[in-house]
Amino acid sequence: MRKRVLTKDVEISKELEYYIRYERLREGDKLPSERELARRFGVQRDTVRCALEILLHKGVLVRRPRQGYFVAPHRIEFDLNNFRSMKQAIEQAGKTSKVVLLNFELISMDEKLANDTLLPEGTLCYRIMRLRYENDVPMALERSYLVAEHVPGLRKEDVHMKSLSATLRKKYLIYLANSRQKITAVYATALEAELLKVDHNEPLMRYEGLVYDRRGRLIEFFNNILLIESAEFRIREFA
Repeated sequence: MRKRVLTKDVEISKELEYYIRYERLREGDKLPSERELARRFGVQRDTVRCALEILLHKGVLVRRPRQGYFVAPHRIEFDLNNFRSMKQAIEQAGKTSKVVLLNFELISMDEKLANDTLLPEGTLCYRIMRLRYENDVPMALERSYLVAEHVPGLRKEDVHMKSLSATLRKKYLIYLANSRQKITAVYATALEAELLKVDHNEPLMRYEGLVYDRRGRLIEFFNNILLIESAEFRIREFA
């Protein structure tokens, strides 16, 4: 059986992983430039670029426009079998979380939103848009739609810099129980690119779902846009 020979770009990608691990680089640390790495390894920049692309796909590195390559943060894990708020998921990963309120208004559901929620068109809901930070870095643009009849008198102060699930529990005695969730690949709009500090049309993730309380009532429809390198999603298989 013929022995498999590593190509130069794969070999360099493995050496870079070794360098990151044993030099104890931390998430967010910047790697040397492509030019500097090419000089160190004695190869063309195209070879180094291919090696870096391998590490990008593996989630070891992230690339920031006009800045370079950085050690990727540890991803926030979401279990699609069990619903957790974004705040809970981030804090359980040992990181800090905060949100800044961008928009808060009472609206009537249009046809698209009614189709997403399976509620009648014209149903009143609170539309809330917030920017979620992980360790003071923007990671997600959150769009929430709360069915108004379940949260009468909801105010901006109830959702600004606060946990939405905690507000539902404390103010309305609503305990979220389960959800239906899905993830799709999208490209950054101009607004999303500006808020999340990425390039226009950069690949992102859409994480959306319907959230129900213990009484089986639909409480929330969420439609969040996340940085690809910030999160990973898992689903358990049952025997």
